[in-house]
Formats: sequence, structure tokens, C-alpha cells
Amino acid sequence: MPNECIDALLQQGVFGELMKDKKDRWRKRKSIVEAKLKKAGLLDDDDDDDDDNSDIDDEVDNQEASNCAETSGSIRRPRLFVDGTLGGGGHSQALLEQLNPEDILIGCDQDSEAISTASARLSKYLGTSEYIVEKNEKLTCGWDEGRPMFIPVQSNFRNLVSILSRIRHPTSGKLLLGKRPTKQGSETEEELEFPNGVNGMLLDLGVSSHQINTGERGFAFMKDGPLDMRMDSNSTTAATSSLTAADICNEFDESTLISILRTYGDEPRAKRIASAIIESRPLHTTTDLVHAINSVTPTFARQKRAGLIATSARVFQALRIVVNEEDGALTEVLERVAPWALSRSGSHHSNAGNNGNNRSDGDGGILAVLSYHSMEDKMAKRVIRDGSVDLVGRRGRGGSLFERDLFGNIIQNDEIEEGSHVPFEPLGKPQKATEEEVAINSRARSATLRVGIRI
Repeated sequence: MPNECIDALLQQGVFGELMKDKKDRWRKRKSIVEAKLKKAGLLDDDDDDDDDNSDIDDEVDNQEASNCAETSGSIRRPRLFVDGTLGGGGHSQALLEQLNPEDILIGCDQDSEAISTASARLSKYLGTSEYIVEKNEKLTCGWDEGRPMFIPVQSNFRNLVSILSRIRHPTSGKLLLGKRPTKQGSETEEELEFPNGVNGMLLDLGVSSHQINTGERGFAFMKDGPLDMRMDSNSTTAATSSLTAADICNEFDESTLISILRTYGDEPRAKRIASAIIESRPLHTTTDLVHAINSVTPTFARQKRAGLIATSARVFQALRIVVNEEDGALTEVLERVAPWALSRSGSHHSNAGNNGNNRSDGDGGILAVLSYHSMEDKMAKRVIRDGSVDLVGRRGRGGSLFERDLFGNIIQNDEIEEGSHVPFEPLGKPQKATEEEVAINSRARSATLRVGIRI
């Protein structure tokens, strides 16, 4: 679903229309609230208040005028985007081809092979290799002023707060984001290249095609190789994960294996497969694991997704998630990194006096999450809707965990920490891959795209 991801990040196509409709609803909601407050005598009619209350409308109008000006080429504000899961660089290349000169894309991946391959693929946009831990000596920086810039970063996306805060522009030397201000009126120590924040962040979860197609990495059940599954297995740094899929299969007890397969693989045969793994010990290769699965799973089955291939895919997925702590990393990037990095909307209906900290003068930053597993999709859904992965409680109107005031702000109560809020608002409904996309790439079958706007 590369086209949908790019359209979401650039707020064009279907997502551009959704954004326009959302702005209109924000304005109408604000007008209705003001009319009710005036009728109740809670809002003065003097000119000063009218001027103050028109700020949000003016911001929306100014932004729409700015968008028109940008389209005509008279005004172009540099934009900053982050591809949190660089992989082979496919999404990054598609995005760079549509960006303007002076725009910057930061691509992040912990896999040294992925960073090297993607950087070589995008060499004509490459502005610096300073943030690649294990550099390829043959890598050349081919960026010039007529192109957008690509900056690769070798890191897990859960660490992006510390990484992004120290990245500098290769030519101007300015910090791109610095230590983002979190309190109203707070100032940064030096001038920033993008003081408002990131315009869009993409998270394409799961494992890349390059990793699946490399049997030596142990991700593919259809290729023989060591039972590894570490995303950073080729890295020589101290941060390399020590736990492998072989360790889990050979050392974890049956109850833990059952829990892993059920939680991270949605595997209905979890108990039988866990028993088969224990009986087949020791397991050293992907073929060993497939044989253990096959001992309790039919090669072909009438029931949909019950045969050996589908079952093996779920088991390998569950082990990969545990080996790389993907659930914990995803929680951190959704709850902490994305809200910190993305620019906040200046046209949202919220009361600027209460919720105006660190807002941009334009649209909010876009978070696009492409997931392939129900657990990942639920995490993205909860963060965009409720602001947290783990929040549980009594739901208010519309399914939200929070009650809101007339302006749409969160009403604080004993169960909600002071200052907490929902950082995103959903932009459209979740999207699934089309039949044409699935025919071209069968791995897109389970893909779900969720998009939120920073508010």
C-alpha cells in the first residue's frame, strides 16, 4: 500500500479531502460552541474577545492560502519526514520522488544491511552518512540543492527521541529538531531548522522483504537457515540482541511457549505446537522448526488458514516479535516518540489557551502506521483513539476512554493524570490492501493502514 502511505503523509488525494472536511468540522464546532456560550452569557461580545476567538479561523484560512501558494510555487516551506522503518527503502524512494527541494527525509532502521542497501538505492538523495554506525566505504553522498535530502539513521525507532534531537542539517549545521519544547513559552537553546516539528512519520511494521528473502537471517520458514530472527544480527555493536528464536524454542517452558504463540501469533493450535517444539528439541534451523510444526499440523487443510504454510507464518511471526521486543518498541514509538516529534495542529478546535503548547501555524503532523498483525493494529488504534496502548476504563461517547468538554478538550478526573491528553485524532477509516495489490504482493493481504493527525 505504498501509494496510500505517501498520500497520507503528504495529505493529498483521499487524505487531502479528509483533512479539508476535518478543518470544516472543527470550524463549525467552534462556531456552535461560541454561539451557545454567548447565549448563556458566558462569552463577552466586545471586539477584543471577537478578535481573540477568530484566531483559529484565521489560522485555518491562512493555512489554506499558504497551501495554494505552495502549489503555485511562490512559497515553499521546507518539510521534515521520518520513515521509522526504512527496510529496503521502497516507501522512502516513493516519498522522495514527490518531495520538494529543501525537504528532508530521515530513514531509520536497526538492520545494518537494510541501512546499507537503502542508502545505496537512494544515494542521489543522500546528504550524509554520519548517523550510520557501520558505514559502507563505497557509499557516496550524491545530494545536490535541486533535490530533497535523505539522512539515514541506524537505530531502533524506539530510540528516535535521543537520535532526532541531535541530528544537524549537513549544510547549515543547525539542529533539525533539537530538544523539542514541551511547555508553553519555553524556548530552545539555539535556532532550529524545523522548530514546529516533523510533518509526517511512517511506521511500516513487520519484517522487510529483503530480510525474508535472506535465508541466513532465519525469518523465512520456506528457506533453510539458522533459527535466529534478530533484526540486528549483522550488527557488531554492543546493542545487538542476544536472544534468538533457537533460544526460545530450546529453553522456554511449555506454558511460556503457549502464551507467546497465542499472544503474538493468534495461533489456535498453540498448545499442540508448543508440545511438539519441546518434543523435537534441540532445534537449530528453520527447517527443524517447520518439521516440529508439521508433526501436529496438516500440510493442507480445508479450513482457511489452517494448513502448514499459514500456521508456520504465525509461529515464525510470534517468535520474531519476542526476539526483537517489537511490542515494547512499538509502544514507545507510538506513545512517546511520535507525539514528541510531530508538529501540532494550529487549526484544531481545542482552546488555544489550554492546549496551545508547541503548536505549529499550520496542519498537524501525520502518523501513518502500516501493520500486519492484529496486536500491532490494536496498539495503533488505541493510541490514535485514546492516547495510550494500555488505557482501560469506562468509555465515553464515540468509544473514547475520555470525556471531553465543549471545545473537545479532555476533562481531567481522578483516573486521568494531570496534563494527559489524546495526542492524535483519526484521519479516515483504516484501509486494507486491494485485490490488485494482494495479487502483486501476497504479503499485503493482512496489511492495515491507520492514519492519525497530531492535535
